[in-house]
Amino acid sequence: MFRRFTPAFLFFAIATTPLAIAAQDSEDFMRSAWHDYRIVTVVEGLVNPWAMAFLPSGDMLVTERPGRLRIVRDGKLLGSPVEGLPDIYVRGQGGLLDVVAHPDFESNRTLYISYSKPQGGNESTTSIIRARFEDDALHDVEEIFEADSQGRGHYGSRIVFDGEGHIFFSVGDRQVRPSGDLEAHPAQDPSTHHGTINRLMEDGTVPADNPFIGQEEAEPSVYSYGHRNPQGMIFDKATGNL
Repeated sequence: MFRRFTPAFLFFAIATTPLAIAAQDSEDFMRSAWHDYRIVTVVEGLVNPWAMAFLPSGDMLVTERPGRLRIVRDGKLLGSPVEGLPDIYVRGQGGLLDVVAHPDFESNRTLYISYSKPQGGNESTTSIIRARFEDDALHDVEEIFEADSQGRGHYGSRIVFDGEGHIFFSVGDRQVRPSGDLEAHPAQDPSTHHGTINRLMEDGTVPADNPFIGQEEAEPSVYSYGHRNPQGMIFDKATGNL
């Protein structure tokens, strides 16, 4: 099912207590089984915000799925989007997706960005680029990954670092229907990128210890497979778990 959302604002949810809620009935709150949250509007004027990256300067970068990378500075949304993005397939679930600052961003100014890349006609796929962010623009844009996957939606896109020189990122199952039983679904086949978590070195090369290295026909970047459309990932450096 496709649903269209056009949020006009970005908000943060801050944990609070029932007593605080009672004292501030005029504010917006979100209740859950474990915590109650006070909703604080951070910035208005965004269209389909999809990801955020916080920079050492205090700036916040926000992707808008229609294909714009925006800057929030001193609590205000700057009028001009960031320049330097490649052509983006903006249709359905496609568009500009994740943005993540390199762990050493303060010294190398490098951003990693995922988006749906046009491939002619109605075709598109998930792509990962990296670029240097200077003077509110992208420079030296380099594609480090293009997925072997086609479909209507479910691009995946989430990116995380492990702190040891690797990046992990998701590619969705692209809403492809299985031919037969579920075991025949492309997401159950590591010879494509459908429904996968991938692991690369930060420069886009394949680590020699990836789990499917040496297996005939398997995509060397694949780290795990059988996923639907991962839209949240975190790497626990204390345990080494993704």
